Amino acid sequence: MRLTLFILLTSSFILRSVTADDRPNFLFIAIDDLNDFAGYASEEPGNFLQTIYPDAETRKAVVKRLTPNLDKLASQGSPFLRAYCPSALCGPSRTSLMTGVSPHKSGYYMHSKHFRLYDTLKNTVTLPQQLRAHGYFTAGAGKIFHKPLGDAEGKLENDWADARYSWDTWINHNQGAAGKPSRYSPPKGGNMQFGPGKEPLKKTGDYQTADLIARVLENGYAKANSLRGKVGPKQIKLPSDKPFFLACGIFRPHLPFYAPQDFFDLFPTEEMSGLNRQSLDAIISDLKDLPSGAQRFTDFKRGKLRSIMDHANELEGAAGEIPAWRDMVQSYLASVAFADACLGRLLEGLENSEYADNTVVFLWSDHGYHLGTKFHIAKQAVWETANRVQLIIRDPRNPNASNGQARHQLASLNDMYPTICDLAGVPLPGPNVGRSLVSVLDSRDAEPVRNELVFTYMEGNHGLRTDRYAYLRYKDGSTELYDMLKDPKQLTNLAKNPEHKSMLKSLDQKMDTWLEAN
Repeated sequence: MRLTLFILLTSSFILRSVTADDRPNFLFIAIDDLNDFAGYASEEPGNFLQTIYPDAETRKAVVKRLTPNLDKLASQGSPFLRAYCPSALCGPSRTSLMTGVSPHKSGYYMHSKHFRLYDTLKNTVTLPQQLRAHGYFTAGAGKIFHKPLGDAEGKLENDWADARYSWDTWINHNQGAAGKPSRYSPPKGGNMQFGPGKEPLKKTGDYQTADLIARVLENGYAKANSLRGKVGPKQIKLPSDKPFFLACGIFRPHLPFYAPQDFFDLFPTEEMSGLNRQSLDAIISDLKDLPSGAQRFTDFKRGKLRSIMDHANELEGAAGEIPAWRDMVQSYLASVAFADACLGRLLEGLENSEYADNTVVFLWSDHGYHLGTKFHIAKQAVWETANRVQLIIRDPRNPNASNGQARHQLASLNDMYPTICDLAGVPLPGPNVGRSLVSVLDSRDAEPVRNELVFTYMEGNHGLRTDRYAYLRYKDGSTELYDMLKDPKQLTNLAKNPEHKSMLKSLDQKMDTWLEAN
């Protein structure tokens, strides 16, 4: 089957005016559960950092500690400030962006099993698989698909990284960082655990994953120092006669929010003046205009934030709720800063290598993340905070795509697949929900490649995003409508406002049209 598929892919290949020698390399970096917390995005309307740190000078100082490497990459590339995920859940989002198939078309809404076990996806051609079929060497480690473990020779259901089809070399590497639950971590909260660890940065799984790929770039070869299990290769060696697609997945700030103590010290909870009783009461008040379909995605009755608040009440009564909230947010910020340090090692490896001038960097987060808004923690929703992502593309060969100028055109993580193929001179293997962003990389003033996009969480729950509006429709038919220019925090649901009846109808039709076509 593998040989047949390879022949099928190569038979339709018509090479562009680029040769194997001058085709770009790609460094494909995923950071799990990273919302829009970064210095370059911190002053964008609706960014929750502005709530945590209402004082602008304090906020400016905080982001310098938080994401120096993300900000450096953004200053050297093209940060997309209006980028969105296909679905606010790890597996569905990653599967969609790696295959070009929307979740509502594939039916892959959860990540309980390998995507190729779905009839709609069993013969799909992934992004690295397509590049591999057209002369690229593909390798990586960390969380790129839903789980970081691959098994090219064993059962398909255990080959979560899709090692048998997508990669020439896949390393089963340790990830994350060790830690100890803080006092406010709810004992019955599942993986809703947070707190500092004593493990040194360079001993953590995420750092060693980044270091592995960095050493591959610096030396053309590297052995893994932190293998997970005994299955699969133990080193990566770049061939001299092929361009490469190297992938690196950083697991933090995914739960549990564990990171070395040094990163916690960067974010004292006393600075978080915006997280107070007044702001918590305002969040609870904001739930009043949510429809029935949206209410079940809040944590007000049960969920991660409710478990934290209940545990805080057991410890200290109502007085414990704000310290517990701040403690959790501190842990998320520490995890982001830890991930940023891992990114720094990765970028250092590229800068020190012979490939720096011909390697296009794609950095992305698989979805956004709530830290209290809509009384919700985590993703798993169709609100803006759960679906807005970080996307930075740096093409050192293109002065317009390596000068730090932000892009405000709508973009989807799905657009990475056709963009990379476009830059590589590789055809798409078939229909793809994404669109190439090359024109937008060439000019920040280019026409947007899309006027609207849709993201999905579970079956029947969709969000439509246009230049101005966010329209959310739930499986039970209930809706939300927000004017994002006037209300970037999505505080006022206009769905039942008679003045917006025609707009609601128009957006509903746009959503149906998009879902049918994509």
